[in-house]
Amino acid sequence: MRLELNNPKNMQFRTFFNRFNPWIGLVASLCLVIPSLYDILDEPLLLTSDHLILAAGVFFMILFLKQIFDRIINFDEME
Repeated sequence: MRLELNNPKNMQFRTFFNRFNPWIGLVASLCLVIPSLYDILDEPLLLTSDHLILAAGVFFMILFLKQIFDRIINFDEME
């Protein structure tokens, strides 16, 4: 079985994120992660919507950090 990474949904998702500056996306994802962590620490064993917000924020943070590091690596190869 082969994993297809370039399906139409994934490509639409990538073009949507390529419009943003990755630094702005990183700050926005941190704005999601930090308040949700604060709320989770009040009651860590109670499953709330803050856990979903935290998961989404971490997911977007990883995507934007990947874009930032890819740009850094590509810039070093150009010189």
